[in-house]
Amino acid sequence: MPGIENAYEKYRSKDVEFFVVYSKEPHAEEGRYFKNFKQHTSYEHKKEYACQLVKEHDMKVPVLIDDLDEAVVMAFGRMPNMTFVVDKEGKIAYKADWAETDRLEEVLDELLAEQNA
Repeated sequence: MPGIENAYEKYRSKDVEFFVVYSKEPHAEEGRYFKNFKQHTSYEHKKEYACQLVKEHDMKVPVLIDDLDEAVVMAFGRMPNMTFVVDKEGKIAYKADWAETDRLEEVLDELLAEQNA
């Protein structure tokens, strides 16, 4: 997740918070092309995978772990790499089905410019 990590580093001193929500393994048991992860059987199992993700990718962005019933992903969409920007009033200012760092940075720059105007 280098794009999100880079954006996190760029904006963290500008009063912008970043979070990654770990919900499920999108390629569970597809060991031919991906690590042979199993679908989660417990919250502890899910947490173990999330911790492995953080360690393997040396992630600095805080990772939040969705519950076993995937309440967060069910509420916001089932795409595996969705991106949301929530403004200071708690309103969704931007939503994308796939994380595109360049567009994310454009949106953040616009919001920060409005905030400082």
